[in-house]
Formats: sequence, C-alpha cells, structure tokens
Amino acid sequence: MTRLGPLITLGSVLALAVVFLLANTQAGKPGSAAASVTTAPTTTAPTTTAPTTTSAPLHALYAGRSSGNQVTVAIAINGHKVAADLNAGQASEVSLQGSVNGSNFTLTSHSGPAMTGSISGQDMFGTVTGFLGQSFPFSAAQAVVEAVYTGRSSGNQVTLAVATDGDKAAAYVCNGKTIEAWLQGSVNGNQVSLTGTKGANLTGSLSGLDMFGTVTASAGLSFPFSAELSPRPAGVFQARIAVNGLATRIGWAVLPDGTQLGVAVAGTTKYPAPPLDLSNDSFTLGGASFTAAAVAGNETVVSP
Repeated sequence: MTRLGPLITLGSVLALAVVFLLANTQAGKPGSAAASVTTAPTTTAPTTTAPTTTSAPLHALYAGRSSGNQVTVAIAINGHKVAADLNAGQASEVSLQGSVNGSNFTLTSHSGPAMTGSISGQDMFGTVTGFLGQSFPFSAAQAVVEAVYTGRSSGNQVTLAVATDGDKAAAYVCNGKTIEAWLQGSVNGNQVSLTGTKGANLTGSLSGLDMFGTVTASAGLSFPFSAELSPRPAGVFQARIAVNGLATRIGWAVLPDGTQLGVAVAGTTKYPAPPLDLSNDSFTLGGASFTAAAVAGNETVVSP
C-alpha cells in the first residue's frame, strides 16, 4: 500500500484531540475521524520538576493544556516513538516528533518549537519551548483512544479496516467479491488480537502510527498486511437489511481516500456490496434506499 509520512496521519488523530479539548464535548459518531478521545480530568501544570517515574506505556494518547490554558497539547506514544501537536487557535499550530527513553520524552520540530517532559502514571508533565516566542509548562492526561486503521494485504488480495476503542477492537476484511470476515477482540499494549468465525483471525502490532500483522479471512486464506491510522471517511461500516425478503448483511472497509470494498451476504450467497455514499452513509440495493452504520471498536460484530 502507499505509505504516508508519519505526521500526515498523525495530524488527523491529534487534530481531533485538540478540537475535543477546545470544544470540551464528547466526540461524534464512531469513524467520524481518525481518532477521538475521552480525557481524564485535566491536571494543573506543574512549575517544578516532575517526580521520577517508570517506563512509558507502549501505545497511548495524551491530551492537555499549557499552564495558562492558552495552548492545547496532544501527544501520541507508540513504542519508542512520540509525536505531538500544539494548537493555540487561529491557525497557530505546529507538529513535533521525537523519542521516548524510559519515562522521559523529547520532541522537536522543523520550525523551532520543542518539548521535553516525563510520564507519571496516567499523567504527563513537561515544558514547551519556542512556540510563538514563548516557553511554558504543560500537563496532559492519558486518553481513551477511538481510532481507525485501514490498509491492504501485501499482495492486495484483501482490504481491511480496524476500529479500536480503548482496549477493544472490531474489524472487517474482504476482497469486494466473495471473501469477507468480521473480527473482534482486544488491544493489549501494542498488540492486537482479533478472531471471527470459520478460522478467521487477525494478529497485529502497532508500530509508530501503523499496524502490521497477519489476517486470516477463513481457513487457508492468510495474508500479511499493513495498515495506517486513517481519517474520515475511513472506517468499518455495516448494514443489516432485508432485500427481496432475504436477511442480508453488508460490510464495507473504507480507506481514507474514499476507496471502498464490501461484500453483501444473504444466506450462502455473496456478492459485491453496492457503492456507499460517504456523504451520508447511504446506499441503494434492490431499488430501495438504506443507510449503513459506522462500526465502533467496542461493538459486537461476530455472532456466536
């Protein structure tokens, strides 16, 4: 699949964290952007050195503010990589990237601003320098992440979309014709483990802002894959409808550029899904109009 630079997809996920903080409201429907966050109560930024702490988590998103509340801060950690977004409103925004060493992190940007700090439990404390000509302390709290990762198998045999919600995940994989599978499971640190019916499963690792692993659509159909954190309209979509009296389930895996593959299943019959209008998630089948729903990572998509 085409690889995007790490800050391209990062900007999507961190921008939403900034919007969340500025609006101080709950995020919209699942899949409406690359990620949404629910933060713990914001802590007051310290003016002294943070306490000595243990190692940082392998995969986490933090959101917070500067001590004077002038700047919102969103920071994503994946393994030893870290990236951040600073936003003061009115198009005053900068992205940074860097590394994590134990509980300490350092980030820099091409335009000059830098960040240093440390992690203590579910809180992050540090200092921003050189942003809008100022330096200031900040604090951030660990957030629950709702995200969408999309990609393809290495040989383009299948397309997949994975929705995560904290430590839970749901996914759809298909070839747009007759191969398809619904999967659900867990996210533990940077490890993703999902299962479905008839031997379907996915095992993956989060590295940076990407996911790599192996997906099995059914017994004997396994493919290595890569996926990346993706903004709206990317997502997992489904519809359960009746077509000519037949109960039909349709799934779609939608990529960030709007590319979509899906399969409709009615009994034992499988056929390509109709095009999904991504402006309102509607579609037409059998002469009737229907609406699909975006799937969140904590939803049950695999029937017993």
